[in-house]
Amino acid sequence: MIHNMGSIIEQMQRVQQALKEMKTEVSDPTGIFRLVINGHQEVVDVKFDPAALNLDKIEELQSIVAATFNLAVLESKQLVKTEIAKMTQGMNLPNIPGMF
Repeated sequence: MIHNMGSIIEQMQRVQQALKEMKTEVSDPTGIFRLVINGHQEVVDVKFDPAALNLDKIEELQSIVAATFNLAVLESKQLVKTEIAKMTQGMNLPNIPGMF
């Protein structure tokens, strides 16, 4: 493992860059809200249906945003897990906090 440390670090850097470029897009079932996040679970884009921006329905909109965000993070994490397995071809990379 020590002999391969340079290779492992290089591989982890490639994975990090790939994660930043991965995108997951999730919309709520009603189409009111759409969210795009990357493989680092950073929000990349947010869209609202203008008709949904009604102060009388603010609590409903808040619930939709929260549920959509949680679903996007869940889907993104699954995508990351799948893609890391492909990129590393089963290589057992160490679990370094903040890496994935």
